[in-house]
Amino acid sequence: MKTILITGGSGLVARKLSRLLGEKGYKVIWLRGERYVKADIPRYRWDYQRNEIDTEAVEQADVIIHLAGSNLGEDSWTRLKKQDIVESRVQTAQLLLDTVKLMDKKPDAFISASAVGYYGLGVTEEIHTEEEVPAGSDFLSRTCRKWEAAAAQFQDELGVRTVAMRTGFVISKNSEAFKKMVLPTRLGLGAPIGSGKQYLSWIHIDDLCHLYLKAIEDTAMQGAYNAVSPEFITNAGFMRALARVMKRPFFMPNVPPFLLRLIMGEAADLVLGGSRISSQKIQDAGYKFQYDTSEKAIKASLKAIKEKEEKRKKRGR
Repeated sequence: MKTILITGGSGLVARKLSRLLGEKGYKVIWLRGERYVKADIPRYRWDYQRNEIDTEAVEQADVIIHLAGSNLGEDSWTRLKKQDIVESRVQTAQLLLDTVKLMDKKPDAFISASAVGYYGLGVTEEIHTEEEVPAGSDFLSRTCRKWEAAAAQFQDELGVRTVAMRTGFVISKNSEAFKKMVLPTRLGLGAPIGSGKQYLSWIHIDDLCHLYLKAIEDTAMQGAYNAVSPEFITNAGFMRALARVMKRPFFMPNVPPFLLRLIMGEAADLVLGGSRISSQKIQDAGYKFQYDTSEKAIKASLKAIKEKEEKRKKRGR
């Protein structure tokens, strides 16, 4: 039984992925802010700002999945927030690398999250593939390059197989961002964001977790992969699909960019930009998407949200 060490264990993807790996017979452990080894998923402590880490966790790891990182969509991108976004991804990877260097045992693989923001936030009809050199000079593109470069050191310095998952918008019943789309749509107030012409590269959380599972088990996987569905859809198209599935009207005017920038600051670029991202490489590697259209993903997630709400009501009786 292999042991999988996951950083960022409290996050949306980490929790779902941990359950999947447990079902597949893997032992899962987390690196978090506190130590609690008797938990259902043993937790080991680290603090990258103090350069502290529980080496026992790293020693156990056959594979490291690096999901740690400050939430991109949480809070405005102030100077301190930007610093936190970068350091929580890059310095954590460096701490893991430095720790592994001191050990006799090396992990079989280092699998890191990344984001489709790697390609920049321009709105074009161009289809981006993993082979291209990013032209983006915006903050998120620069951050993703640093993020992936930190992960690549495991391959360059230690010869450890390294994979980077350039992830799109994650659709899940537990996604706060997805819920923020659902609520106004449920009230009949769904609308395109900005021009609505920007592409929304998305992936259902079940597919994302199975991609991580594939990256663990498929030793031919190496380098960057776009973790997005095969569907190309604009923001307006996605919001229209959401309204259609929910059987709600869709007639509201576009949410103006200046309003989003007023609320979110520079972080508004996350939803105002986006071009088409290709999933061909991961499909060529043999992965078949369970959710290949937004309508399928939306229906599944709305059903899961409804079931979750019904369970909560029953417990409250």
